[in-house]
Amino acid sequence: MPFRLALLAALFATAAAAQDQQPPEAGGVGGQNVPSASALSSQAFTDPSQLFSGKAGAFFGLAFNNIQGEGLYAATVINTEFNLGPVGIGLGLPIDLLVWNDDNCCGPDPDAQGNHPHSRDYKTYGGVIRKRDWDEPQDYARLIRFVRYGHKRDPVYVLAGQLWGATLGHGTLVNRYANSLNLDHPKFGLAVDLNGTFFGIETLTDYLTNPALLGTRAYVRPFGDTPIARGWALGVTFVADRTAPRHLATNSDGSLQQDSVGNPIIDVNNAIYAGGVDTEYELLHNSIISLLPYVDLNRIAGAGNGLHAGVLTDIYLPIPLLEVNVEARLEYRMMQAGYIPEYFDQTYDLGRVQYAVTSGTSTTYAPKYTVAQAAHVAAADPGAIDKKGYYGELAFGFAGFLQIGGLYQNYEGDPNGASLGLFATLPKIELVKISGYYLRKNMKPGFDDAFKLDERSLLAASLAYKIFGPLYLRVDFQRRWQLQPGATQITAINNFQAGIASFVSF
Repeated sequence: MPFRLALLAALFATAAAAQDQQPPEAGGVGGQNVPSASALSSQAFTDPSQLFSGKAGAFFGLAFNNIQGEGLYAATVINTEFNLGPVGIGLGLPIDLLVWNDDNCCGPDPDAQGNHPHSRDYKTYGGVIRKRDWDEPQDYARLIRFVRYGHKRDPVYVLAGQLWGATLGHGTLVNRYANSLNLDHPKFGLAVDLNGTFFGIETLTDYLTNPALLGTRAYVRPFGDTPIARGWALGVTFVADRTAPRHLATNSDGSLQQDSVGNPIIDVNNAIYAGGVDTEYELLHNSIISLLPYVDLNRIAGAGNGLHAGVLTDIYLPIPLLEVNVEARLEYRMMQAGYIPEYFDQTYDLGRVQYAVTSGTSTTYAPKYTVAQAAHVAAADPGAIDKKGYYGELAFGFAGFLQIGGLYQNYEGDPNGASLGLFATLPKIELVKISGYYLRKNMKPGFDDAFKLDERSLLAASLAYKIFGPLYLRVDFQRRWQLQPGATQITAINNFQAGIASFVSF
């Protein structure tokens, strides 16, 4: 391994002469002023329902919302967004009103007040307003979608509220983390970045008032903007989950114990820690191409080490009337048993509690760190390189009107090591706006297991069709997570909405 690292370093130094002499543009791809390096990290798997995000105005919607296992709701949504220079604020008022209650289901016994978990009174306030939307203080975070200063990759960037696609560094430890995929328990998170010529820092927390996930990455560019040498940078990352579950409390019938607001009761939890060092060298950066090789070496305490060697590429082709942009990432990985790359990923809020592992034809569920640590301890030689594989991303953009792409990863010797992601966005055409993505994690290699909707899958899509004037037909579908009364595991809930909406710009 030392030889390979030395060889990579030598290649970087040899290629220094190919580097463009102009300093990196703010907001461009490549260099440490682009902490997550690729726009793929933040744009590909964002919330599709925010089709009008980025435009100052107010969005009003009325739709029918079918929540699987609960019933049919009349959903009203009011979203507003204001932008003044570098400052942006997004507000929301989502209200679900129960129209038809799905009570045709068996389940646990009634509560102390005599309400059955599938009754209208159990699910709502006053028989109308969905109770789980407003039964704990953090639910009021729904009213403030985000408060932002600057943009990712600016000298100063602050984002408070819902986090979608939050990434640290090259994304080998924290990649596309989302803090708002639980149907009933939204969180108000915080990300703060400072990016300078010689050094910078990224920070991330999932929940501002009672954080579980805390992450930071600091980097230095020793030579600043010195020609040729300016492309080299070194970084250090540290991430902790303060309350990582190790075991969940269960009832005598095998169902998960829940608190008064539907959270699973965790009877054993301990902090876990992960960290890493990284280096990169920007070989090229001009108006046509950016080329950024990097190497990350990470460790999950008690669960092994992983080496990531990759390259990020952004190519702009100024074809008349088309303007094609191609973004690509290819990474080779070597890992010890128990090491899970991108450990803090988009599905981490579920995985930390319930991580799916397939063996043969059966699937079992356990907290993610329990799975990782058990695999590392059980290995014949925990210090050996147990898994090798590749990770790739590819995206195409066409004049800003269409972006499509995907990702795939696969590892030798890991029956749960493959992942697949696909996305498409059509954001600028006024007649019809479409956005959606599909993501499947820790699946079997190949494509036999690639397109199944279960607790390892995320699927979200939104469509807005302009009927006339400011009036749109809106259709939204999203899978989120929920622990239902009497359930033996957390399940993915299909949330479907269809209705009329209007957007009025300011």
